[in-house]
Amino acid sequence: MLQTGEIIIIALLALVVLGPKRLPEMARKVGRWTADLRQAAREITAGLEAEVADLKDVGQSLKAPLDEVKKPFREIEDQVGDLGKGLEWKGPKPISGPTPEDAMRDLEEMSRLSEEPVPEPEPNPGDSPSSEPSGD
Repeated sequence: MLQTGEIIIIALLALVVLGPKRLPEMARKVGRWTADLRQAAREITAGLEAEVADLKDVGQSLKAPLDEVKKPFREIEDQVGDLGKGLEWKGPKPISGPTPEDAMRDLEEMSRLSEEPVPEPEPNPGDSPSSEPSGD
């Protein structure tokens, strides 16, 4: 918002630029423009409020059938929820997960393995090509 000092400076500047004859005429025009803008804003606000009210009415009219569809599912959920109240987990309880040190150790091992060349498998002495039976 403009403060009092700023308004006075603007008024003096307008007086110098427009002169004493045109200043009142321009002030009336600016007043009309602001009134027109305020009226337009009120009309837009009223129109939007009417649209929102229509949408709320449509939403309310759709909510009742939707609640009717959800009702049997809620009843089933309540019945199933009652069945599981006395059940407890019988399996092993988790102690802890991996620590950051475990993760760093795994990363170091993976990087070490990726840097080393993969050795070729050594042939077994019994797997020589001459000892294979021929398929003739």
